[in-house]
Amino acid sequence: MEETFDIVWKDNAVNVQTFEINNQRLFRVMINPPIVILRANHEEGYKFWTSIPEGRQPEAKAIGPLIEQYYRSKK
Repeated sequence: MEETFDIVWKDNAVNVQTFEINNQRLFRVMINPPIVILRANHEEGYKFWTSIPEGRQPEAKAIGPLIEQYYRSKK
């Protein structure tokens, strides 16, 4: 399942590509440099946005809710 859509981040339209690995949906966000993020489950039971590889947490944390907002607007 591949889908592409745009979000607005820092006043710019940014392309997001979805793909799936091992039943986990990942998002390739085409910023400079591109980042791959996903919604992960913490061992304490809550969900959070993280980057792959780790290290770009601030961007994942900021962009993840924009992706959620995109999906909510489709309902």
